[in-house]
Amino acid sequence: MSTNPTIKGKIEQERDVLNKLVSIYGIEHPLVIRQSELLDELINQHNKTKST
Repeated sequence: MSTNPTIKGKIEQERDVLNKLVSIYGIEHPLVIRQSELLDELINQHNKTKST
């Protein structure tokens, strides 16, 4: 099973951004929600590449 290190690195980076946004704005702020959606997209992309 090979994973794409670029996607994994991007996921970690975007997760860090999400955590910072949550600490600044709280969980329900639109910026936090958008960042969470972006992170979800990256995770879904990563999962698709793992299953192929």
